[in-house]
Amino acid sequence: MKRNLRTAHVWLALFFAFPFQSHTFAQSDPIRFGKMEVADFQTKTYAKDTSAEAVVLCDYGQTEFVYNNERGFQTKFERITRVRILKKSGYDWATVEVPLYQSNAKEGEKLTDLKGYTYNLQNGQVMKEKLGKEAVFLEKRDENHLIQKFTLPNVKEGSVIEYTYTVTSDFVYNLPDWAFQGTIPVVWSEYRVSIPEYFSYRMQMQGYESFHINSTDQKQVSFNLKVEGSGGAASLGGSTERVPTHFEVINATATAHRWVTKDVPAIRAEAYTTTPLDYLSKIEFELSSTNYPGQGFKPYASGWPSLNESLLRNEYFGTQLNRTGFAKEAAGKIKSQATDPAQRMMAAYEYVRRFMKWNGIRGIYSIDGVKKAHDNRTGTAADINLMLVGMLRELGLDASPVLLSTRDHGRILEHYTMLTKFNYVVAHVNMGGKDVLLDATDAVTGPGMLPARCLNGMGRLVSKDGGRWVPLSTTEKATGLTTVQMTLDENGDLSGTLQKSCAGYEAWTHRTKILAAGKDKHTENLKKDNPAWQISKVELQNLDDCTEALGTSYELSISEAAQKAGNMLYLKPILTEGVRENPFKLTERKYPVDFATGMDDTYIASFTIPAGYKVEEMPKNAVISLPEQSGRFSFMVAVNGNVIQVNSKISIRKPVFYAEEYAALREFYSLIVSKHAEQIVLKKI
Repeated sequence: MKRNLRTAHVWLALFFAFPFQSHTFAQSDPIRFGKMEVADFQTKTYAKDTSAEAVVLCDYGQTEFVYNNERGFQTKFERITRVRILKKSGYDWATVEVPLYQSNAKEGEKLTDLKGYTYNLQNGQVMKEKLGKEAVFLEKRDENHLIQKFTLPNVKEGSVIEYTYTVTSDFVYNLPDWAFQGTIPVVWSEYRVSIPEYFSYRMQMQGYESFHINSTDQKQVSFNLKVEGSGGAASLGGSTERVPTHFEVINATATAHRWVTKDVPAIRAEAYTTTPLDYLSKIEFELSSTNYPGQGFKPYASGWPSLNESLLRNEYFGTQLNRTGFAKEAAGKIKSQATDPAQRMMAAYEYVRRFMKWNGIRGIYSIDGVKKAHDNRTGTAADINLMLVGMLRELGLDASPVLLSTRDHGRILEHYTMLTKFNYVVAHVNMGGKDVLLDATDAVTGPGMLPARCLNGMGRLVSKDGGRWVPLSTTEKATGLTTVQMTLDENGDLSGTLQKSCAGYEAWTHRTKILAAGKDKHTENLKKDNPAWQISKVELQNLDDCTEALGTSYELSISEAAQKAGNMLYLKPILTEGVRENPFKLTERKYPVDFATGMDDTYIASFTIPAGYKVEEMPKNAVISLPEQSGRFSFMVAVNGNVIQVNSKISIRKPVFYAEEYAALREFYSLIVSKHAEQIVLKKI
């Protein structure tokens, strides 16, 4: 929610005489734009992270308040950034995008004072090349969002790029936020904010990096108060004496914040995370109250109930739930065919997801209205799921929309009231006191399942009784069973069948992949991924029936699946679905491991060995458990005559593991990798 705040008294026009420039702080600036030293070019790599493609040498920002007589209070954000490019893969850092928000034609954010240079060292001298106007572009993403994009020139390995700009914003509800961390290392990151006593903000800190400096000072500042004589109001104290128009110098207090981080490592996407944005170190602001001279205290952090009311009144959200006349015919057919509430719910869900096609656009608002989306048979996630809620209500069910943030968009902090944190809508049905969540954008989710992208903490139910939080977790697991029956010949070749049965989120993953590629293309991709496989027959079962397990079956042969050395054969029994490498690379992880769902992965194989061979050596059986039975791995090998039986099962019994559990989880997967790599040794008799 971004809002512009103005004074209620038309006679009061404030012109800040302190526009909080750097000299208001006791500390000197950490960087001077355009002042480059030869020392900045001396090293070809960053010693603390030699794999880094680039490194931020300094990122410095400051926000001040200014007052415009026509526009009211504004924020002025200034930034200077200096980056060293270390590898060709780091060239992308020379292209910068600055998002700008526009609420309408009159109110918005404006970027000015853009300057930039690329510096290169030539013959011991620092040479610089200026950012040209031809490399600056303004793009419109949608009705409210612009992107100012620019690309620094002549970037090479070893270049240093530097740029500065100012963004003036009409929206003091949210101060510019600041990230101290990114996907490349940051040597120095500093943010300064000075807040006049008329404003109070909530500050939301997140991340795992500690501050090098975290200071707060009280500053005495001055500003000019313009007093309109004709109005008769002459002072902050409320005097009504008539005086000529004049300016008075008013002394006030500002709180000056300074945050600095030093030598912050890059945050990189690791296996089983939502998004790095959830864990990088940053600070965000939300206005909680104002206390203007002569006006008194006024709260602005309205909370979730107020936001709920606003959404229900919104033309592109709440009012769409009542515009369901176009769905009456379909709802009437469902009513005549089903009387049970659960049957009606599933019938409406099936109708909407079969009738509508998702255009891939997320968001919480309908763009052109649900009726137009219905007429076109295509729409956004909001169009489709608001349509579903309306139809469910037509059927007499207790249905409401639920706002959420998808896994790649970031988590929701329940105590922090910000509508901009949401980017998706699903439908909720109160089915006998039980929460049922439905997303009709997805054609391959099973009954009562949300797509995996939606499994991200909590969602906010929007309803006439004020709304509430709804957990987005699921009891549904990702379940896979692979069954292999193979015959091994004395040349090391295998032939037989491989079957896989998937349920829950494992079936969702495979159905999505198969339907996106098409059956024929899926088989081609399978052959490309397994070039040693000679696949003679492929069968798919229940591809279009999400109420049943998805089955795949292959008849195949694999040349030289076992290595032959003299009179010995060496066979790795885990042909597919094995854990080849540990997904957890870091020795220490500060943020959680999020699997989204529980998991059961079972592999059962039967190998008939060639006549005249015996088992010389085989892997030892093993059972490994995680603390508190949160995970279990079993690996069993047995011989019955000329048949070797192998059974591997991995179970993850909870979706999220926290930092203190990481070491055990990493070791758990290391042991799985080790066991899955072991061989069975056969010797010719």
